[in-house]
Amino acid sequence: MRKLFVLLTMSLLVVAASAQKFSWPPKSYPMKVPFAVSEEVKYYWDVQGVLCTGRGNGGYKFRVLGTANHDFTVSRSINFYYISTGNKTTVAGAYYFPKVKEGQQFSFEIVSAFAGYTPAGFQVFYIHDEMLSIPKEEKETKTIGNIQQKDADRAYYDSIRIVDSIAAVEAAEAEMAAERAARVVTAPKYPGGTKALYTFLQENMRKPQIAIETAGYGTTTIEFIVTSDGTVTGANYKRRCNERVDKEVMRLVNMLEGWIPATKGGQPCNAVVQVSMSIFPSFKASAQFVRVVQ
Repeated sequence: MRKLFVLLTMSLLVVAASAQKFSWPPKSYPMKVPFAVSEEVKYYWDVQGVLCTGRGNGGYKFRVLGTANHDFTVSRSINFYYISTGNKTTVAGAYYFPKVKEGQQFSFEIVSAFAGYTPAGFQVFYIHDEMLSIPKEEKETKTIGNIQQKDADRAYYDSIRIVDSIAAVEAAEAEMAAERAARVVTAPKYPGGTKALYTFLQENMRKPQIAIETAGYGTTTIEFIVTSDGTVTGANYKRRCNERVDKEVMRLVNMLEGWIPATKGGQPCNAVVQVSMSIFPSFKASAQFVRVVQ
């Protein structure tokens, strides 16, 4: 533990400025989370960003991303710690880091920050594992001059890493935003909206009187596709009432023209819609968007 706190003192200097701007819990997602990484972990996994991406499993989801500095041939459980006001340390959990090849980018998700377990003053993630070590040959330096040069190089490269970390996090945020936008779906819309649709059906309905007098109770449901250019195609029955009522509802559905098509990721696409109608004893109608068609 003494070694841990020595490392904490050194590593927290890197994130002290950003930690002051960090507020928990998040007000929006994704949110950059300040972090510090021990030299042993950084030797293999150069963590360049930690993002809180939302709630999950009673806690919060975090995405850890970066680039491998050296090969690591197995998945490894690595400890995370919460650092709160006054550099107080609380265990956040142990999470598996992936096996990597030098130069390989990595990105994986963890779930942490559970209610009742996370310090209210949570400011920084500290990533460290007491059992992980840097190979002996990597620690050896031949002269004082080499040690000084190595320290100077580390300071220089650490300054570059901070800039690269910001770029990596911003790139990840942009990628996540693009993925969310690509998943956004809007339903097709009848011109004038649902009320206009129901008005059209009611005003153009021709009551099949004989069918009503015999077996006109019930609802007819028809499923159809609104294409990417707003036309109706592929209408078929999902629920029937009786032959004449069913035919009348089908006739009306095939008259529904000029839809505003559904979109996925901002692009028009085909979509499945259902319209239900009952004619007797009074007119009732409903419509629902079912799904987009790939």
